[in-house]
Amino acid sequence: MFWLDRGTVEDSRTFLIDGESSYTFAEVFNIGDRLFEGLSGGVALIACRKNLETIAVYCGALRANIVPLLIDADSSGDVIKELAESYEAEYVLLDRGIEWDGYRRVQSLRTISLYLRSVKTGKQTDDALALLLPTSGSTGDPKCVRMSAQNIVSATESITRYMKFSSDRVSISSLPLHYTYGLSVLNCALESRSSFIVTNYSWVDREFWQLAEEMGVTDLSGVPFMFEVFRRIRLSDKFFSSLKCVNQAGGRLNPKLTKYFVELFRDKDVDYLTMYGQTEASPRISYVPADAAERKVGTIGIPIDIGVLKTDAADGCSEGELIYQGPNVCLGYARKREDLSLGDENRGILHTGDIGVIDEDGFATIVGRKKRFVKVFGMSVNLDAVESISKHEVEQSAVVGRDDLVLIVETEGRAKELKEKVLSRVSFPSRGLKCITIDELPFKSSGKLDYQKIVSEHL
Repeated sequence: MFWLDRGTVEDSRTFLIDGESSYTFAEVFNIGDRLFEGLSGGVALIACRKNLETIAVYCGALRANIVPLLIDADSSGDVIKELAESYEAEYVLLDRGIEWDGYRRVQSLRTISLYLRSVKTGKQTDDALALLLPTSGSTGDPKCVRMSAQNIVSATESITRYMKFSSDRVSISSLPLHYTYGLSVLNCALESRSSFIVTNYSWVDREFWQLAEEMGVTDLSGVPFMFEVFRRIRLSDKFFSSLKCVNQAGGRLNPKLTKYFVELFRDKDVDYLTMYGQTEASPRISYVPADAAERKVGTIGIPIDIGVLKTDAADGCSEGELIYQGPNVCLGYARKREDLSLGDENRGILHTGDIGVIDEDGFATIVGRKKRFVKVFGMSVNLDAVESISKHEVEQSAVVGRDDLVLIVETEGRAKELKEKVLSRVSFPSRGLKCITIDELPFKSSGKLDYQKIVSEHL
């Protein structure tokens, strides 16, 4: 397991770089070990920020055979309390004070405090269970993905192989650590014993790029809206001279933008990888190899080397739901403490919910989402297909639908023109389509569009 000691040489390498301070792997492990000294088993709810404390606590919990339940530190107090109660967490780690009956603060690590449940539940967790990740960010829905150590390790090892990771790589915390993609970037640094820079700056901040240049960042990871920001940024030759690999996941990037970045990074001799995955796959399913990036723009690539990807069509390639099989498929879901005793319900098979096709070279392309279909005057409409048409005209747009109505929201004040363009490409009546303009599209902390918020506010 990559969170365990390996020996003097590897563990003495620099791991975390936090401002003016740096910490070796051994130092980070020791910090986490001290916090959980004398404790073992159970569930630790960890409110995550991009800092030393979160990473040390995450490693320390895994090393003590305690199951981390990672959540956004900016979640409301009620959401955090509800999750702690749903899973009867033995330990709660927060950078704010709490006054909950049944919990008491026992010690602190810099800005984070450990709260211990006064009365342990006594309810056992499955021996294979190693990690819990919520499926819906900070909304309070207690549904979590249950992952085993094998799930996490097998996916991480595969990712580091196709990204050609080694100990001289330098990653940076551009994504939240409670988000499966952001956690995966951290796990790759742990697996390869390479350096990881923690910062609260984002891609929209000049300081982020200054830091990346100064520290010689080799690897950048981002979700679609971050790449829309990236296109508008001017970066120095020095920045590109250290860069080795840029990877994009977390949703579909407009093929035009993908082509732009493929060409940009090709000219800079930097690998550009489009990746696809889900939390349930810990989190990777497929990727587009850098040498195929130009030929396969718009695809989600080939399966990672530990898995198989096919559709549920008779030939396994024609349009149908994408089904993935591999050792990184999660154990199942949980909503309460009792569910943590469940074993492996998925048996290595994941029905992704994405509709796709697979070409003769084994590259998959997503054409829609199983749940992103609505009936408009009796006609089945693929919202993702309509959104693809919309984004071709206005990149900052989103499509939702309900009860005989498809709604497009966009940010450029072209609602009338956009409606006409879309209607020329669809077959349902014009009264089933509405376009509105808003100032800014809502995004979740993961960087994905918040369709639920759009529906609740505008539909």
